[in-house]
Amino acid sequence: MHRAVSLRRAFLRSRGRVLAVLFAIVTGTASAGDLAATPGVTVEGTAFVLQRPGQRPLKGAELRGMVLNIEIGGRVEAVRLARISPDPDDAEILRHEFERQDESGQWHSACEPNFEGETWGIPVGPGAGQASHTGAISLTCSSGAIAKCIRYGYKPWGRGHNGENLAPYFAACVRMIRADYAGDGSPHTKPGTFIKFHDEAVRWQRDPAPATDYVFEAGWSPEGAVCVAHVRWPEYGTRETILASSPDLARRSATCTEESARASGALIFSASRISPRVGR
Repeated sequence: MHRAVSLRRAFLRSRGRVLAVLFAIVTGTASAGDLAATPGVTVEGTAFVLQRPGQRPLKGAELRGMVLNIEIGGRVEAVRLARISPDPDDAEILRHEFERQDESGQWHSACEPNFEGETWGIPVGPGAGQASHTGAISLTCSSGAIAKCIRYGYKPWGRGHNGENLAPYFAACVRMIRADYAGDGSPHTKPGTFIKFHDEAVRWQRDPAPATDYVFEAGWSPEGAVCVAHVRWPEYGTRETILASSPDLARRSATCTEESARASGALIFSASRISPRVGR
């Protein structure tokens, strides 16, 4: 399904990075003595699971109010799971309100608001949306590409409309949301930019009347753009400069249409505005 979506940068802020979980969890208020690691924390979908020897595991909303000890820039800090609730549009996704303590001990939201003013985030399993598989759980805010792609239906643990493995679609979506054309980790977009996109696995239905102010932008794979026809924000790199930095992408972009991108292995197809702007 074609749909305009708002794009924000994919960081849970320490201020600005995905956070690695040290598999530590405690109840109540954090203190210096609470920071000893407790084994048994995993993620299923977007739900934390805490295995407890001799007891049934706690999962999802049952962890509400608990505190995770996480590493931010090499330093262990406490993050409270202040609220956990299902996404109103997809009950499989659990929204977590992550909170961190300031120097006075007061708890505040760990996430900056997304374009809709929401401050929730989600945990993701090892390797999801990351360049390397570190073996650690990570947290991401709703303003980030990882959370956005999961919410758009590209769940790396799931299956598509025709039984497709959605892990590569998820990886392609993360590249698309970030406008990471060359697949080198460099974003070329602004928070609040809207695009349209579709595929054959999740968003296969087409708009009956496509918007005339959008043009085909690129086809996307887990490695980045298969080819580039139009760039989202030329001020972050024109098509010419982006292609000049990547000879392989330039070769594939000599002809770039949805049909040629599909033939070259693209999984998702995006369109962006002819004249870029933030918002609807």
